[in-house]
Amino acid sequence: MADTPNSKPDPTDRNVRLILTWLATHRDSTELELEELGTQLDTLRETPLPPRQSLKLLEMLFACLSTRLEEQITQFAGAGIPLARRIRQQVNTLQDVLEDFALGYEGVLSALSGEAQASELELSLERTAFCLHKHLYISYLVAAPAGLGIWQRLHGTYLRSLEMSPEPGHPRPITAYGEALLLACAQPASFSSQELAFVAEYVRQRAGTLNISARLPAETGGLFWIDPSRDFPAFALARRAPPPDYKVYYFSCLAMAEQAGIHLAALSAGQKARELQLPALADTPAGKGTLRRLASFWGNPGKRRFPRRRQSHRGTLVAGLERLWRMLQTPEAMAEEDFSQWMITNESPDGYALMHLHGKAGRIRVGDIVALRTDAELASNERWQICLVRWALSENPEHIEIGLQVLAPEATPALLAIPSDPGNQGRTSALILPELPPLRNEPVLVVPAGAITDQSRKLLLLIQKANLEIRQVRALEVSEQTGRVEVFTIEADAS
Repeated sequence: MADTPNSKPDPTDRNVRLILTWLATHRDSTELELEELGTQLDTLRETPLPPRQSLKLLEMLFACLSTRLEEQITQFAGAGIPLARRIRQQVNTLQDVLEDFALGYEGVLSALSGEAQASELELSLERTAFCLHKHLYISYLVAAPAGLGIWQRLHGTYLRSLEMSPEPGHPRPITAYGEALLLACAQPASFSSQELAFVAEYVRQRAGTLNISARLPAETGGLFWIDPSRDFPAFALARRAPPPDYKVYYFSCLAMAEQAGIHLAALSAGQKARELQLPALADTPAGKGTLRRLASFWGNPGKRRFPRRRQSHRGTLVAGLERLWRMLQTPEAMAEEDFSQWMITNESPDGYALMHLHGKAGRIRVGDIVALRTDAELASNERWQICLVRWALSENPEHIEIGLQVLAPEATPALLAIPSDPGNQGRTSALILPELPPLRNEPVLVVPAGAITDQSRKLLLLIQKANLEIRQVRALEVSEQTGRVEVFTIEADAS
């Protein structure tokens, strides 16, 4: 009924009209203004509607986001750390919108209570988990910490699925919750944005097989547990046992680890990613390295080998294989901008955690090779430690933290030539790292990703010292593969 001149317009009716008008205008738009979408969600949340009508409008708004969500997220991949302020603002806006959608679906679940149909319950639970999972995924992409309360709310969707299940002990399936758990168990901070997109797709195709139970599974490896009352992802049982008398839930990643191992073996045997229905990255060294790490993280999440000790001394860092090679070969050619200063916050015999102080750090990437020397070592002119960047975290544009794994206490620069490749003119920079008994009984070679193939395992290494030294070696097996470098064990080749 139309409003009469003397009647006050119904605010509920007015708000619904505003939302529908906005939807009609933006349904086919190629541009999505996230701030405007957030305004419509605010309007819907403030409008007292029957829960089914709220759900219908929420779904219509969600459709506007879902058609362009991946495009929005892709813009953040590869942005580097620290994020530019403009990109960080876009990240915050999208995460706010996703959290608002989750709040909307949570509200519908509460309002429907016992009157909901099974399909409405499953839809609301899945949408809630999906939005919170994407919120976390964006944080991983930009190397930011998880949002406060996100994990606790995600666990809440699982508890609600238990409460609303028609069969006790058999919750309604929430695929997005399984994806979030598996991705967190894969240690997402240890992957580049490109590798993380591969892991997310790998998980998406297989998360439906995850079985969560209040009973400890029979598997002997790959076991994780969650405490829904805490704002944390899953814990590896091998690293931490659940507190006594706590209500926790268990699941096993062993099947996922075994599948990753099977795919890695098939790729190494010559099969292509498309034949295995894997993303194209699986054909690259980065893809194979990702599968290798997934098999380890999911199947054998062991304890740290060494305890970490808190520290507060400074160190100097050089990042990137080319830069390291140049520093070791011709240190006089280095410029001040090639170095950055860091605070070592903790250390163990096999690694460090560092916080950036000053100097250019934009070149730091997860999976890259770096050299580190503490101020004390710098003063005594000791050699540079060669490390691999294992993880990165950046809470704001002024803050960067990284984790390093020590590969060797020193390195020898070399030029790589491949006799079977006439086009290679010996211009590929490489580093020779010494053996480290008992951890490593052979020397290893660090090269750019993809520089050595299965058909080019016979190598010539040219080492320029006082005289030119030529070594003929054979690359045996790859011990590390990232999107930036590969590390091969090598032996002398007398043939």
